[in-house]
Amino acid sequence: MNALLQETSSWTDTVDLALCLFIYEVCNDYQFDFLPGSDFVNFLNLKPASRAVTVRPKENLRVCYMVFSVSQTIKPRERGKLWAEEFLKRCGISKSYYDKHRSDVCGKGATRENQDYRKAIDKAIENAKRLNRTP
Repeated sequence: MNALLQETSSWTDTVDLALCLFIYEVCNDYQFDFLPGSDFVNFLNLKPASRAVTVRPKENLRVCYMVFSVSQTIKPRERGKLWAEEFLKRCGISKSYYDKHRSDVCGKGATRENQDYRKAIDKAIENAKRLNRTP
């Protein structure tokens, strides 16, 4: 793991808590094997979870889109890129696969299920942004 990301991830969250919870609702027990919410939040923030996290079979494509979308919310941008690289490693997804497929669920040939997944991830991000703007 990048030294700066490793150092800061031990004492601060990289991914906003509200976003973690909205992503949890979309992905837990679908793209990833079931996890308690606190473990999922730790997993997204590159912290140790109480058990190993497993990407379900045939879900790498959707995980790539989620990683890309979440990484775009992390500032500064370089930190988002570093987070994505480390998160992909933890998921067992290669950087080359990610680079090639991260936007496939957005393409014209995307299945209805992939289109619905993209909408759910986009809505999760929007809901987290809206919640964080509420006074």
